[in-house]
Amino acid sequence: MPAKITVIVYILICLEVGILLILLPWSPYWDDNFFLYFITGKLHADWLAEFLLSGYVRGAVTALGVLNVLAGLWEAYKFKDSVRRFSSWEGNRSENSRKSTQEASDLSDHRQASVSRTSEH
Repeated sequence: MPAKITVIVYILICLEVGILLILLPWSPYWDDNFFLYFITGKLHADWLAEFLLSGYVRGAVTALGVLNVLAGLWEAYKFKDSVRRFSSWEGNRSENSRKSTQEASDLSDHRQASVSRTSEH
């Protein structure tokens, strides 16, 4: 069950971020960005504002949004496989954690033996 919830949350995050990246560059929020003007004022880099307001950067951000939406749709299409892979990975991870904890508890303390060997030399 936790694997299904994790995959669903991942799909929703991909879709939400993708839609935000698609729409935000073409909205008034992109043009009236307080932080952008604050940073460019502090750095005295007016070229940075012009660069970020250009159509090329807006298109690149929109393309990243499209990739996010496609990743979310791909994960939704392969939902059962994703859940199965995540469940097996989660199971292997917990099994390896138990093994390493058991191995660590089985190890004995060899500090005295190494101290006595070094004092002999």
